[in-house]
Amino acid sequence: MDMIRISTAAALAAVSLAACNPAPEAEADGGTAAPSSRTLAAELRSVDQLNTLEGILGNSGLERVLDGVGPYTVFAPVDAAFTGASAFDFRDDAEKAQAAALLRSHMVPGSVTRADVSAALGRAQDGKVEMRTLDNGLITFTREGETIVATLEDGGRGVLTGEEVVASNGVVQPIDGVLLKAPAA
Repeated sequence: MDMIRISTAAALAAVSLAACNPAPEAEADGGTAAPSSRTLAAELRSVDQLNTLEGILGNSGLERVLDGVGPYTVFAPVDAAFTGASAFDFRDDAEKAQAAALLRSHMVPGSVTRADVSAALGRAQDGKVEMRTLDNGLITFTREGETIVATLEDGGRGVLTGEEVVASNGVVQPIDGVLLKAPAA
């Protein structure tokens, strides 16, 4: 009789634990993707639409930070965001400080998923959510219909686009714009 109770309790515990940890297929349907075992730097190197940002990362000296413990969230401008925006080249060796500033202005501490931003916007009475960047700037998130828009204090703007990537030490959030405007030439 005790063996039946133990077996039943073990089966119920297994079902309860399984319910707390949904399968990756369930997460892909509307939740956050399962975390990768790779770091933010490795994930940035592997996303096809982030080649320009990968070059900026290599030039900035912050690659070790994004390979470290974290967590950080990188609001990562896709390659198209850099075309026509400016002749300024953040990948040029002479522009290391500007490359680091660009990255810090697109990073916030902690792992912030799109679901987190969406939930915070749902609770915000004024329809906006603000987050401090690593360079002490302020990114403001708002909604335009179903899209989430990120705006930096100087007027740089981007829409969260594409698929977020949850890395072992943070989150990559692709955006369609560069939040930090390039300095005047």
